Amino acid sequence: MSKINHHLDMLFDNEDKKQGAIIRKPGSRKLYVLFSYFNRRIEKTTGLNDTKKNREKVRTWLDRVIERRDAGKLVFADAFPGASEEEKAYFAKLEGWQYSPEPKDILFGDYVAAWFQDVWEQYSEGTKKDDYKLIINYWLLPHFKELTFFQISGVEIQKFIAGLKRKKGPLKGQPLSKARAKNILIPLRTIWNDACDQYRWTLHNPFTNLKKHLPKTPAKRREGFRFDEWMTFLNEVDPWYQPVVELMILTGMINSEIAGLRKSDITQDHIKVQHTIVRGKASDTPKTIYRIRKIPITQAIRKRLDVLLERSTGDLLVTTKAGKTFRPADFLKNIWSKAGQASGITDKVPYSMRHSFAAWALTLRIDPNRLVRLMGHGSKKMIYEVYGDYIDGLEEDFWLILEYFGRDFVEPKQRRPPHQGEYFPYGPNGYTPGTPDSYLYPVIPASYARIETGGL
Repeated sequence: MSKINHHLDMLFDNEDKKQGAIIRKPGSRKLYVLFSYFNRRIEKTTGLNDTKKNREKVRTWLDRVIERRDAGKLVFADAFPGASEEEKAYFAKLEGWQYSPEPKDILFGDYVAAWFQDVWEQYSEGTKKDDYKLIINYWLLPHFKELTFFQISGVEIQKFIAGLKRKKGPLKGQPLSKARAKNILIPLRTIWNDACDQYRWTLHNPFTNLKKHLPKTPAKRREGFRFDEWMTFLNEVDPWYQPVVELMILTGMINSEIAGLRKSDITQDHIKVQHTIVRGKASDTPKTIYRIRKIPITQAIRKRLDVLLERSTGDLLVTTKAGKTFRPADFLKNIWSKAGQASGITDKVPYSMRHSFAAWALTLRIDPNRLVRLMGHGSKKMIYEVYGDYIDGLEEDFWLILEYFGRDFVEPKQRRPPHQGEYFPYGPNGYTPGTPDSYLYPVIPASYARIETGGL
């Protein structure tokens, strides 16, 4: 306890506890009130300078407070509106009522500090939790920290959206994309809804009709590779990373999954996708429960895995040349972008490999439900709405893709010779009756023939 507080406690005798005291702290010109409430010492500044007139004014006010306290009618939150919300809630409970502050009483920054402890801390570890914290600290608090919830109106949010620009890098000052702006608003809306629910506020929803105020920048379409285009790009990738990117396009795994892949995740027959590394932070909780999956190891996949397993010196399967953790941002800047410039293919990003995996698998006509499992989604909706964009001419790459992925990637559609009237695909060099492998090709509209006469 400080000497000043000790000195004040000495002055705070039994009579003062009953009637309250008006004090002035050493080094301050302001008047303070001091009294006891529910056996707890209350010390608050009045904000008034120490003058005879102000002392009389404060004494009159304090006498009314003491009178109401002794009669059991004091409402601490009304008497001290500038007190902390925790203090108001504490005394409200002792007074026998549920404290519910008004929107004008709660600063966004103060609420978020408590929200991080009470709500965010309960989120499952993973990308969502990390993204929320990053967005709140980097985008929301700088703008809304000193605003009350009453001040956070639709107009205020429109101002916020208008100011969403890149803060650093070569594109500094340029507006964020529409998709990025929408993602930033998600935590803001979550915090707003949680506050309204916690304090039972009935407020106008400031998030209505915001679509027209979002940036007009069109979303970038992530298109997959044609096969020859991929091979041209692959040839320009640093040889150390070639088996890494090939593993990605053969499995549909993303950067964070590749970074978190461990040698212990590789079995004789499957890759267990169950670990990620996001922004250098390892996690055993992927984005959704569906991302925890098993990918069958084909001959093509095994070939790339053998290279990675042989050169890995730790538990992580994929590392940099220096043996450090694979970091997507560094990979994009130092490896991917250089290969793009060298090959002349600059309209692709690493995520294009996942789009390519989906498009190529669909071209091979594998069961869409199987593709959903391989990619770690909950339904076919994502497959068709996000990854199902048609790539011009991709059907012409059928045999090249099949050879690259391997026939063991494609689930056989038939395991017997077709009967009269059934559809049957040609092989790469035409249909050869009686060839055992010839009827293991999947049926695709561009390359089937109809057998009009008897069996084989």
